[in-house]
Amino acid sequence: MMKQLLGTIRADVSPEQIKAAVDGYLDSWRNNDAQARGALFADDAIFEDPVGTPPIVGKSALFEFWKRTDAVPTRFEPVLERLIVCGNEALVQFTLTITIEGVPPCTIRILENFRLDKQGKIAHLRAFWDESSVA
Repeated sequence: MMKQLLGTIRADVSPEQIKAAVDGYLDSWRNNDAQARGALFADDAIFEDPVGTPPIVGKSALFEFWKRTDAVPTRFEPVLERLIVCGNEALVQFTLTITIEGVPPCTIRILENFRLDKQGKIAHLRAFWDESSVA
């Protein structure tokens, strides 16, 4: 019965395209490559990080947001824990360890909701984390 229900899900992109977008996104943080990250997003993408803060809209605004992380030598180590794909969306659970020179590492447990457009670009990304997520 559950497999039948899953068989009714419609999508404009394949699960493999969604997985590739998620992997590319995490790799871009691991490699500190904002250009590769930006290439994954639609021109009019919306990014909420975390949800409840003012959304960042459009690629140029995304690059401005990411530029703040370039101001200080920072290393990001994302580790994917779970990926659930439904239609054009994915729920991604991962741990992100952030290391800044001279500061103890910080680890954040994050859930992100990715929605891809028909071209396979990230159209909307919503990051869920709160104070209890940070160690």
